[in-house]
Amino acid sequence: MKTRAKRPARKASSKLQGAVELARERWQAAKKSAKQAKQAAKQARRQFKDAKKALKHAKQAMLAAAKKLQSSVMSAARRRRKARAKTAVKAAPLAPVKARVATKRRARPKPAPAEVVATVAMEQTSPVQQETPAP
Repeated sequence: MKTRAKRPARKASSKLQGAVELARERWQAAKKSAKQAKQAAKQARRQFKDAKKALKHAKQAMLAAAKKLQSSVMSAARRRRKARAKTAVKAAPLAPVKARVATKRRARPKPAPAEVVATVAMEQTSPVQQETPAP
C-alpha cells in the first residue's frame, strides 16, 4: 500500500508567535551579554593600563631608593676614611719643620761617571783555543 505524502502542517499563529518571541528574547539576552562582555573587556584594559603605570612608578621608586642607599653608603665610607686619617695624623708625632720640608724635596739625579777611553790602540790577540780532554 502506498501512503500519501504528508503536507507540511500549518502552524497555528499562536505557535509561530511564541517562536518569534522566544527568538527575540534569546537575541536580546545575547545582545545584553555581548554588551557586558564588551564593558568587561574595556574595564580589563583600563585595569591593565593602571597596573602597568603602578609597576612603572614602583620601579622608579625602587631605583630612587637604591640610589639613595648607595649614596648614603658612599658618604658613610668617606666619613670613616676621613676619621681614620685624622686619628692617624694625631697619633703620629710631628717631625721638625725643616726635616719635613727636606723630605718633600726630591733628590737631584747625580751625573753618571764618565768612561775612561784609552788613546793607545789595543793589541789584537788570537782567541785562546781550549784543550780537549783525551779519551
